[in-house]
Amino acid sequence: MRGATILKASDDKTRELNKYTLMAFTGEAGDTVQFAEYIQANIQLYSMRNDTDLGPSAVANFVRGELARSLRSKKPYTVNLLLGGMDPITKKPSLYWLDYLAALAPLPYAAHGYAQYYCLSILDKHHHPDIDYEQGMKILRMCTDELKRRLPIDFKGMLVKLVDKDGIREIESRLTKNELDYLMMAKRQAEEPLENIVAKDSPASKKARVEDYPLSQSHTNGYSSRTIAPALVNGQQREVYERRGEDILAAAQQEEEEMEEAAVPPAASDVEEDQSAYTAPLRQAAPLDGYTDLYLDTINRSVLDFDFEKLCSISLSNINVYACLVCGKYYQGRGPKSNAYFHALEVGHHVYVNMQTKRVYVLPEGYEVKSKSLEDIKFVVDPQLSKDEVMRLDSQAKDAWDLGGKTYRPGFVGMNNIKENDYFNVTIQALAHIPPLRNFLMLEDMSQKPELVQRVSVLVRKIWNTRAFKSHVSPHELLQQISRQSNKRFDLLHQSDPVDFLSWFLNNLHLALGGSKTKPGTSIVQKVFQGKLKVESQQITAKADAGDRLRFEEAAEVLVDTNRYLMLTLDLPAAPLFQDELDKNIIPQVPLTSILSKYDGLKAQEHLNTRKRYRLLHPLPPYLLFHIKRFSKNKFVSERNPTIVTFPVRSLDMSPYVEPNPSLHSPGEPIWYDLVANVTHEAVRTRDDSVEGEAERKVWRVQVRDRARDEWLEVQDLFVERVATETLFTKESYLMVWERRKEVKRTNGR
Repeated sequence: MRGATILKASDDKTRELNKYTLMAFTGEAGDTVQFAEYIQANIQLYSMRNDTDLGPSAVANFVRGELARSLRSKKPYTVNLLLGGMDPITKKPSLYWLDYLAALAPLPYAAHGYAQYYCLSILDKHHHPDIDYEQGMKILRMCTDELKRRLPIDFKGMLVKLVDKDGIREIESRLTKNELDYLMMAKRQAEEPLENIVAKDSPASKKARVEDYPLSQSHTNGYSSRTIAPALVNGQQREVYERRGEDILAAAQQEEEEMEEAAVPPAASDVEEDQSAYTAPLRQAAPLDGYTDLYLDTINRSVLDFDFEKLCSISLSNINVYACLVCGKYYQGRGPKSNAYFHALEVGHHVYVNMQTKRVYVLPEGYEVKSKSLEDIKFVVDPQLSKDEVMRLDSQAKDAWDLGGKTYRPGFVGMNNIKENDYFNVTIQALAHIPPLRNFLMLEDMSQKPELVQRVSVLVRKIWNTRAFKSHVSPHELLQQISRQSNKRFDLLHQSDPVDFLSWFLNNLHLALGGSKTKPGTSIVQKVFQGKLKVESQQITAKADAGDRLRFEEAAEVLVDTNRYLMLTLDLPAAPLFQDELDKNIIPQVPLTSILSKYDGLKAQEHLNTRKRYRLLHPLPPYLLFHIKRFSKNKFVSERNPTIVTFPVRSLDMSPYVEPNPSLHSPGEPIWYDLVANVTHEAVRTRDDSVEGEAERKVWRVQVRDRARDEWLEVQDLFVERVATETLFTKESYLMVWERRKEVKRTNGR
């Protein structure tokens, strides 16, 4: 019943929650409309998600819970409700009375507002459990006459709705001739009243008006449209309600989308006329004529970041994921039950790209957009360079610009340090500048390879992307995969050692590429880095003097073994313990050739009760990895050796450390190697007190060579700057990558 003040004669204070449940409301004007639409949207959302309707009892308890939650907030809803319906299973009617204090009571009859003061006595006297339709309408007319007589208002009639086993339907209002003429005059201002179109008092918002078709029940592509309304919930509540519904299996959703596209629309004669105002938007196979670029102006490239792991922000699934090109968030699927579909209805974001196929769709209509203006977005999702472009990366200097107009060099971009993943950044940056490995990851088809290989390939291609939206990349996607595969041994929350990570990464990448654990040279990793090493060992006898422990005895047996390696470890001499005359610790320097003498086959080392010596064997690999061992641990303390290693940037001769083999290399000829990348360490003091001692934080940087410009750049996370070639060795080198120089064949004495 209406209040004492009538603002609008045609106002409908009821909402159809589902096919068998109707809710009437009264209270503050703003609260009633907002709360009623909120409840209606969520009940219908549940029906679509689960393909079943809630009974009146379940709906009443849900509404009571929402009223109780709002009552505890700072802005509670001032709404009184009557909720009635027919249980679709038991076929029994029920009526519930709710007030703004979240009180709930099942009653045979009820009233709210001023009407209850006049009508409850009539209902008490004439209602009985076996009442039929005609008797109920008679009692309702008695209540109406009582209100017209005793309530001091200009009564304009009454809207009656009936809920039975056939659903909800509206019954003709009982009006006098004068009342009917009054309402007809009020409706002559427009040819087609808005209330008859959308059953609302105000125009539907842009989010709901996703089509301009007559609102009748329609069947498109073999799927009947469903009664829906935008879910008016905030972000936290939306996640809760989404998780209450049926879990969306992406494989089934994708199959449903394919069936939907292949289906044939039925004839127009099959379309029924009676349908709720809220209908699902028509699914279209193609945009309408003249609207091929609809919604493309809403794309916001500045917020697009495809570096993060492709997980739906609602279901956390990584299958059939779409990215919203307006806000940049990931959602699963694009069918009528998908998260992306509801995001399009709720927020009004309509353009989505499939992260696997790179096809762009408009939702909720569902048609594919084939516009050349979207090619830059597809390229950023998965950068693909041609073979000629990849081969010119090291010979052709090229600058690029991001969306903000900032200049960057492809291949020499910063990498985001999310938490403590700088150890990961320097390792990947160094590997990305090894041409054979880089070219393999950029040109080969990795779609059928394990997830680790695919994500490494994508990250390397993004580092060398010439049309990036931003001048840096984020390794989040690859880091998540590495964290899972290493059982969180390497993650973004804890700093690890670059050499430990490189050893794990190369071995797992080798296996992921189909490499063998026993047969050498079965993957690009072994072809680039693997070499052979001869190890001679001899037992140290108890009679040996202290000076003879490292001298091989001719009479004793010498065991010779051949091992394969991916990385060579170089030992530093012990750091000085005493200060100089100026009371300062001396930072010693040692040439690289001096610590390489470990592999000359002459200098022996002691390991427990065994003396060993090492010698490299031909052929040397195309790339050598040197690990300069700076850190040592024991039961009590961890120590760092600050010795500086001096080295030439070009022309390192490795022939003195390789056992001669005339069949593979001419004796006396040098074997030149040039530096490609150099990972350096810096200790930053974070605490200095006499009780706990000094505490240091490790900072990792990588120095890489720009072959096209013959320059060196130093990269620390997001910072990229040029460095002088003469000062490269002044840092504490920790991991070095050397490239073998190609030999020039001499003919005719030249």
